Amino acid sequence: MVLKHLAKMYFKPAGLLRYAPYLLILPIIVFHALSLTGCVSTSPAIPNIYVVSLRANNNATDTPLQVRIGYFGICGIDEDGTRCQAATGRSVETLAANLFPDLQQGTNNTSSNTTTTPATNSEITDLITTALDLQSRTFISVLAGAAVLFVLGAAALFLFKRDVRSANSWEHPRRSTVIRRVTYGLLFGSTALVFAAALATSQSAGALEYASEGMSHASVLIHAGTTLQVLQWIAFGFEVLFALAVPFLVRYKAVAGEEEGKVEA
Repeated sequence: MVLKHLAKMYFKPAGLLRYAPYLLILPIIVFHALSLTGCVSTSPAIPNIYVVSLRANNNATDTPLQVRIGYFGICGIDEDGTRCQAATGRSVETLAANLFPDLQQGTNNTSSNTTTTPATNSEITDLITTALDLQSRTFISVLAGAAVLFVLGAAALFLFKRDVRSANSWEHPRRSTVIRRVTYGLLFGSTALVFAAALATSQSAGALEYASEGMSHASVLIHAGTTLQVLQWIAFGFEVLFALAVPFLVRYKAVAGEEEGKVEA
């Protein structure tokens, strides 16, 4: 009888709505993870998730020499392929040797029959230096803090629901108040940080791209990445929906518990 009663509750339209907001947790975590791991490795699609890409102004149309940066990773793209790795704690020389090994060693490029010149080495150094400066000073990873707050907020939500459903919740009003405030604070704080990260990234990357294109003597051309911006705005939209659904989830649980108590009586 108990299983039958639970099955009826689950397959009712209200029962489906009761569990629908939880489906947002998975895509939110996935979008956060993809945004933070952009340019960390050469896994499929990861090199295409970047904040900005940089090219030397004098060879932007001749060779595909390019440097892309994510929040924690950096990619080097040349005629031999794409190489990506984490940039944290690495020097410019180390990154140049790892991302462009053939060019740094001065070997002949068999695919295009061209030889590396000192100018190319200096261009690589300038690109990586500029990329590291932008990564550490301009594009600070506020999104990482938002991801941590969301995970903590989701955990606090389960405690909040459990406290609401407990029979002695009214005996500890201060505890219930603290749990409620912590839950809403973490979830809405995470949403605010995602919005700040998405807005700051879009504006900063767009401003850098516009400025580099507008200066005729700019040594580095900057292009804003669109994939990362889309992922961040989608994550923000899903987090808004999830945060707004929290009162509905908790209130539904409370009402359901009262109705079940009346039926049993």
